[in-house]
Formats: sequence, C-alpha cells, structure tokens
Amino acid sequence: MTSTLPGLLIVWTNIPKELDYDFNDWYNRVHMRERILGVPGFVRGRRFFAFEGGPRYLAVYETRGTAVLHSEPYLALKRNYDPLSLRFVPHFLDTLKAAGEITARVGVAEGGVVALVPIARMPGREDALREWISEKLLPELSAKHGVVAAWYGERDAAAVASALADHPRKTDRILDAVLMVEAETNEDLNAAMPLLDWGRIQAQGGKPDAPAARFHTVYTLHLPPGTDAHR
Repeated sequence: MTSTLPGLLIVWTNIPKELDYDFNDWYNRVHMRERILGVPGFVRGRRFFAFEGGPRYLAVYETRGTAVLHSEPYLALKRNYDPLSLRFVPHFLDTLKAAGEITARVGVAEGGVVALVPIARMPGREDALREWISEKLLPELSAKHGVVAAWYGERDAAAVASALADHPRKTDRILDAVLMVEAETNEDLNAAMPLLDWGRIQAQGGKPDAPAARFHTVYTLHLPPGTDAHR
C-alpha cells in the first residue's frame, strides 16, 4: 500500500570557501526552484545556515510522498546535470543526507531558527520511539513559548536508494532519523532544548546519529497555490 505520509529529503553539507558566494546564488535561484517548481510532487523547499554546529548549509525538501523521491521526473533531473550543477554538486563536503517520511509533526508554521537533531533508532524499538515522539515529545515541545513547529522523519529504503543512485559523490552518509524543532528566537529554542535530553531519548530507543546543530532560516520556496499536484 502506498504511504500517504509526506516525503522528506535533506541535504546537509559544506562547500569550499572559494565557491561559497556563487553556490548560494545557484542553490536559491536554480537548484531548489527546478525541484519545487519543476518536479511533480515536490511541495516545499527550505534552506538554512548553521550558527551552531555544522555542516554549514542545510536544505530540506518536502514531497507528497516518498514515491516522488524515486519518480522518473526526479531521477531524470539527477541524471542530467546542467553546467552549474556539474560545477557545484561534486564539491559538496562532509555531506549528510536523510531520505524518507515525516512520520510525526506538530504545528504548520516556519520558525526563524531551528534545531536539527539526528537520531539513530535502536533495532526493534523503532515503533516505540516514534510513538513516544508523536504522543509525548512533540506535544511537550509545541507547548513551549515560541516553538512554532516540530517534526520527526525516518529513513525509507527506496528513497535512500534513489538518493544514492548514480551520484557523483560516494562519501555521502545517510542519517537514520531526524528531529527538527522550529522556534521564533534562539532564546525560545534554548528553553525548549532540555526536552531533547539524550537520556530521555535513549530510554525510548534512540541515540545520537550525528551532532545536533542550530540554524537560521534563510530561504523558503513553496509550490504556488492552485498548482496541479500532478503537473
């Protein structure tokens, strides 16, 4: 049965300093636009710059389902890089990815600052961890002052295979699961972060998959209202 959960793709990377200025212009004006506006099923793309932790650049894409991430229009885009993509994509550094589903979420707003917490799920405890995050942790976070949204995403095997297929970089690492908390200010984020104590998470079946980081939100692109979902 096809899942109705939103699909998730995360690309978290550094870039050589000499490419930094042009890279950011390309990512906003070309790379993200050709996905959100050009590939059926992509509905939102967002970019963030890290101010605590790293890598520095984070891109988060949301789709209508994981099938979009291994659809022919998306795979064709990846197979046929334009000259600017050929300039930048092979030079991503320290790249971490996530590809799967958003399995729990509270809030629909977008925060000015966010925390990304990579989680490795303990075998056999995936369902219990998801239930605790959905029913306990996310409601606790949403009750904190200034927290406007929080969500949890988990890897999907087919989406991961698509993310890695025919890619010029062979060193990208796939994260198992991720939790994002969105807040109005860094002070609000500070007040919420004690709820993400690793002792609590480990008791429910999760452990660190990579160091957490904090980001400023810098760019968001939505699929325009009224656009045909099956364009």
